[in-house]
Amino acid sequence: MLNIGVTAILGFVAWIALSVVELKTDTAVISVKVDENHKMLTTLWEDYIERKKDGNLAWVARKPNIKAAPEEKVQEGS
Repeated sequence: MLNIGVTAILGFVAWIALSVVELKTDTAVISVKVDENHKMLTTLWEDYIERKKDGNLAWVARKPNIKAAPEEKVQEGS
């Protein structure tokens, strides 16, 4: 009976150790992805700041000066 208890405890400790290693691996992968995103966003932000200073931004919020042509009446039966 003692051997079963010791085996169960060692198995539990091994499971915890494997879980910690997996967690560290996942954390390292996430850290690399966050660093890459930070570099990308830093570059985009710096580009935005430079373009904002130059006034070279495309504004999509402005209303266009395009007027639709008036609709023509369609006669029925033609």
